[in-house]
Amino acid sequence: MKIAVFGSTGNTGLQLVSQILERGDECTALVRNPAKLAQHESNKNLKIVKCDILNSEEVASHIAGHDCVLSTLGVAGIALFKITFYQDSIKAIIEAMRKANLKRLICLTSFYSKPDNIYPMMYKMVMRPMLGRHLDSMNEMEEYLFNQCSDIDYTIVRPPRLLDAAISDSEVKVNENAYFFPDYSTKSQIPRANVAKFMLEALDKNLYVKQGVAIDLVK
Repeated sequence: MKIAVFGSTGNTGLQLVSQILERGDECTALVRNPAKLAQHESNKNLKIVKCDILNSEEVASHIAGHDCVLSTLGVAGIALFKITFYQDSIKAIIEAMRKANLKRLICLTSFYSKPDNIYPMMYKMVMRPMLGRHLDSMNEMEEYLFNQCSDIDYTIVRPPRLLDAAISDSEVKVNENAYFFPDYSTKSQIPRANVAKFMLEALDKNLYVKQGVAIDLVK
């Protein structure tokens, strides 16, 4: 399989690239800073491309001939002002996919990406004040996929807090078309390696097409 990856130099993206290469698949990493993938640059199955990910023409030329697109793009830190990166980047990626005749997309957002008053107090008191602008941009991204991308076989993966930890053997629970687990049956945190593994399993089995799914580790 030939997989194009966006966000490959972030902590989750690095896990994703590592697992793709371990499988023996071909991986094209579209990046702004190639140096962050230096640990893998000798792998014959990895092609590192420096490009402007918001330039759909440029991106299309690099993803043509691939089987799918996986994206872990995100914005680090607390934002003081409105963010548009999530919706801007997905629009450029989708436009590039259409130019290159690609259909399959698996991308990452987060728990609580859609505003709702049923969320727990932790969301209202901690997450919303800290990450509200990120979540708003994620919601814009998701709404774009839902409403304007019927021609794309997308899957939106919504994890909770991401951990820089070894992959867990715990069961990964899935809540389809949901933004969290209201029964509190999960840990509300998951290693990035488990998220990468889940994305690849969804790709292999063609799961959750045209859906958003919340994922988490079972308590």
